[in-house]
This record gives sequence, structure tokens and C-alpha cells, in this order.
Amino acid sequence: MIKRQQQAAQNREDLLTAALKIFREQGIRAPLQLIIDEADVGRATFYRNFQDRRALVIALMEQALSRLEERAKNYVQYPDGMFRLIQNHVDNLPYLTALMEYWRVIDHDDPALINIYQRRDQILQPLIDQAISNHICRPDLTTKDYSLITGILRASFQGMNDAEQVKLAKRAVDLLINGMKAS
Repeated sequence: MIKRQQQAAQNREDLLTAALKIFREQGIRAPLQLIIDEADVGRATFYRNFQDRRALVIALMEQALSRLEERAKNYVQYPDGMFRLIQNHVDNLPYLTALMEYWRVIDHDDPALINIYQRRDQILQPLIDQAISNHICRPDLTTKDYSLITGILRASFQGMNDAEQVKLAKRAVDLLINGMKAS
């Protein structure tokens, strides 16, 4: 029984990893069969784990949110934790480029998506509050602004190879954090 549970958990993880890869390479509308083949599982295994593309995308978004939460916990100890989190996005390019199109699959009024955004806001708000209280960011910064910032970063990832993406993402982070002013 335990071995079957471990195999089921591994299959789910393999499907999520495969989906991340396939969506990154081919876009969010890639055939689900490509994910199934990449994960080396059967079609029934996919549908035991995910009812449809929407369920798969929700699972990927929740996984990304868990990674965001872990990073935020590490950065909350620093006055500039919000900036560190944004700079860390460069190290998470594979996840961010795959996440880029997820919203296209799920309606913005979908209760699951609303819950994800609420959880994201709860994760980010302490970092924003800390940066504001330490006077290192503008006092009107909000969690919605974070979405704008990540949107700018995601735009720098399109159509490039990995090395070019990293270079552009670092430049985008520098421009976002340090601005366009001459020193």
C-alpha cells in the first residue's frame, strides 16, 4: 500500500515536471499527450491526477505558490526582502516562463484562481510592509504592483535561449529596482 502511494505521488510529480517543461517549450495549449509521454506514464494516470488542463494548471500554480512562500520566508528577515525576492526571480526562469501563460487557461473569476491570488497576497504583504516601514520602497507599493513587476520580468523571457533570458531578466530587475536615473 505504501509503495503504491509513493508511486502515485511520484507519478504526480513527474506529470507536473513534464508539464512545466512542455508548457515552457511549446506553450500552454500544447497537447496533453506530450506531457503524458514526457512523464512516461499512461493516459489513465494523468486523468487520475488531473481532471483536465485546468486542474493541471491550478496544480502548477499552487506548486509555484509554495515555492514563492518558501522564498518569502527566507527573505522576510531582511529589510530589503522584497527586492531580494524579485532578484531571485532570475534564478527561477523555468518556472516563470511556464507560468507566463497560465492565466489564459483559467478565467479570472475562477474561485481557484481567486484563492491563489489571495494566498499570494498573504505571502507578499509582510515583505511589502517591511520594505515600506524601512523606507526602502515607495509607500504605495501593493501586491498588485508585484504582478506588474513580474509581468515586466516575464516579458523579458520570451523568444530567447536560456542565457539570453537570464541576461535580460537581470537587466530588467536592475531597471526595476534601481530605476533609470543616472547615478
